[in-house]
Amino acid sequence: MKIGELAKTCGVSKDTIRYYVEKGLLIPFKKGAQMDFTDREYEDMQFIQKMKQMQFSIREMQAILTLRRMSNFIEPDTIKAYEDILNQKKQSLSEEITLLQKAYDTVDQELVKYASLKNAKAKAMGVPLMALSYLYCPHCGRQLMVQNAQISNNCVDEGELVCSCGYHAQITGGIIDTGNRYTGKYDRPDLKRGLYRDVGEEFVTGFQKSSDLVHNRLSELNTQGKILMETNINGYFFLYNCIQNVEKDCLYIITDRYPEMLRMYKQLIETLKLDLNILFLADDSDHFPIKDGCVDVLLDFYGSNEQVIYKQRSFIQEYGRYLKESAVVLGALFGFEGNSVSVHQVPKYYPECSAIALDVRKMLHTYEEAGYGIQAAEVAVSLQTYHKYSFACHQDGEKLLQYYYEASKK
Repeated sequence: MKIGELAKTCGVSKDTIRYYVEKGLLIPFKKGAQMDFTDREYEDMQFIQKMKQMQFSIREMQAILTLRRMSNFIEPDTIKAYEDILNQKKQSLSEEITLLQKAYDTVDQELVKYASLKNAKAKAMGVPLMALSYLYCPHCGRQLMVQNAQISNNCVDEGELVCSCGYHAQITGGIIDTGNRYTGKYDRPDLKRGLYRDVGEEFVTGFQKSSDLVHNRLSELNTQGKILMETNINGYFFLYNCIQNVEKDCLYIITDRYPEMLRMYKQLIETLKLDLNILFLADDSDHFPIKDGCVDVLLDFYGSNEQVIYKQRSFIQEYGRYLKESAVVLGALFGFEGNSVSVHQVPKYYPECSAIALDVRKMLHTYEEAGYGIQAAEVAVSLQTYHKYSFACHQDGEKLLQYYYEASKK
């Protein structure tokens, strides 16, 4: 019979038959370029399929077929040899079954664990009462007053922030919303957290190293009773990734231009039932309703990257006003060398960007220009990325540099 007939009879593809011939599992009679398959090859195929069901590898099948072809499978020694092979396979399968059962049980336990987390009743968070003394009018500088407040668990869940000059902001679902929205067309909220997945392995390595450096330095600082601020979390949110290991007795101010991003992270954090004081602020203006000079630690976890590709002012120019004289900036940023093709391509993808956008050395230099001393260290280099998000301008083969840095007033 021809190859197509044998393949159809045995329920496999012609490519499978050719592969078995190539590996010597089938030995058809050849007439020129044509292969002629007989009942012998059909019987061999039946036996091959049985061995496949028994999880034998190609090499093991070759050994068994050699044994079969060199005897009639009736000699005691041959039968003994085949029985040994079968017993070894049986033992191997038994061990695999044990391991698979353990894996199955572990997966089942994980499903139960995370089902309970998913269904856990969250601890609602709002604007901490302790944060109200740091809410100031961005127009006239007076302390804001709270009106029509709904309060629970020492937090304001609903209400208004007002000033005698006419300024007002809403507190909705425990989030301060100033109503200032991003009106451009080049950014959107990353509600599916694609930025955490659609990056290369080299960047992820640098991400983890940077996170560890920031977290380790933060743990060395005395943050008890202090105010910490993290901005632009639509890109990456440092505190969220280590929130179960941070100081409880301090105030965290978390800001972003998108209320929906803050709402998503707020809901996720609430499920952890942590006793933390977190102020969530949605604002895309260049002046938050936050008291100047009140922040002890400013966290920049790639927030400066978000800053320079969508706004003209640098990260420290934008947020330096909120820092105490003794404040520390802990950060991580990424970018390119100043003479690279990648850095020159940034305006093509981000027309709103500043002149220093993703130029690592210029971004770091803005701290010196603002009167800060800065220490920076390169933590990783990526030569390839997935060309998504802010990596779209990356020219493969050029260095995408990741830096950790610490800055404070001179």
